[in-house]
Amino acid sequence: MYLIATLELSYAGVATFFEVAPKVRALMEVNGVRMLHAMFQDVGRLNTVVHVWEMADADAYFRAVDALKTHEDFPEIVAALAEAVVDERLVFARDTPYAP
Repeated sequence: MYLIATLELSYAGVATFFEVAPKVRALMEVNGVRMLHAMFQDVGRLNTVVHVWEMADADAYFRAVDALKTHEDFPEIVAALAEAVVDERLVFARDTPYAP
């Protein structure tokens, strides 16, 4: 199962987001949600990041987020995300029969 996260950033928040994202990635991966790819859009809505995550099932995502919320760095992380992220869309998806 995959999670596709589309995060629209403010112009002022790009540097902040790029600084905090590796911390979020590390904490999510320790808890079983692995980042497959992170992209920054060049056309369309500028300052938009797309992350593709892989996990065993949807519950793995919720367990990882719950663990993140208990981490000592969470207040700093959530403050940075609140400053940087204007909008966030999360989609759960699974492979099609023809996926490579």
